[in-house]
Amino acid sequence: MASTLILSYGLGTGHNAVASVLSEELGKLGHDVAISHLEDWVPLDYDLLFRRGYLMLALRVPRVWDWMYSSNFFTRKEALAPACNRWRAARAFGTDVIGDSDLVVACQYNAMEIAADWKKRTGATLKLAVVLTDWDVYPLWIRPEVDLYLIPHPDLGRLLLERGVGAERIAATGLPVSPVFERRSPSASMTKVALGLERDSRTALILGGGGGNGPLRECAESVLSTEDWSAIVVCGKNDKLRRSFIPLARRNPERLRVLGYRNDMRELMEASDVVVTKGGGVSLAEALYAGKRVIIVKGLPGQEKINTAFMAERGWVVPCNDPGELPTALSAIVQREWEVPPLPPSPGREGALALHRLAGG
Repeated sequence: MASTLILSYGLGTGHNAVASVLSEELGKLGHDVAISHLEDWVPLDYDLLFRRGYLMLALRVPRVWDWMYSSNFFTRKEALAPACNRWRAARAFGTDVIGDSDLVVACQYNAMEIAADWKKRTGATLKLAVVLTDWDVYPLWIRPEVDLYLIPHPDLGRLLLERGVGAERIAATGLPVSPVFERRSPSASMTKVALGLERDSRTALILGGGGGNGPLRECAESVLSTEDWSAIVVCGKNDKLRRSFIPLARRNPERLRVLGYRNDMRELMEASDVVVTKGGGVSLAEALYAGKRVIIVKGLPGQEKINTAFMAERGWVVPCNDPGELPTALSAIVQREWEVPPLPPSPGREGALALHRLAGG
């Protein structure tokens, strides 16, 4: 039985969702699986630098983060974390986390960097795999210590090959989302009724990730400006944002529902005609695997901008940078012919099978 450690980091809910899916699927294959969250064991200054520092940059000074992501600011250093933080985090990993694991799976960049640094420093023979949760290959992902890359789509394989990664280290398994997103359900009208919305109304599901980021209020107001649409807004763990919707919800009691963090996202998607969201890699994958039409509004810079460009180029989504233009975008997207994008099927199971083979199974 392989002893497998999955590493995640709470910079958002997507990484944790992927870790959970892989843990369940690997368990079915006989792996002894543990999930470890970096925020539970990295040094405090490391956690403050990345969790708070990243969100501060991305949300408050997005142009700075966009420049840092697209420039060679980090690639010139060949690492994201400063040297003092890197080695202390790697030491904590080796002392408190790794145990007797044969396989380590990193679902987020910091997790990969720490595990790769520890593997390089100790000469350990364990297998290291990474899961790309964005539709891009950031140059710092390329490390000789990584034995396998799970990528969301075959087209990303070219970027890895161009950067010297051998084909034997690449598996285009798809982004591991829960299998429920691939199942079609007849419960759409029941979900609408349960939420108190009109059964036959067109509905836009407005998402901002686990943090409720992006122009959610502006999007809701724009959707409600047309009489043909209702809106479901999911604010995630952003309770302040959820409470701020109370006046708007009172003015639109039959057409607006504002929710907090939810575990029934598949049902909410099934009840909606269109998903309106920012460019988070996992949220986009869930919506597309669910067969939903997607409009992407302006979100975080850097990787989310790349995600949007990747999907818009292939015609999978419709970008809409101005929430005021949502009524036009909604009208256009429901009228055009729609085909589910050619994504790798059963990505959670296929990802687990690739990891199982890597572990010698």
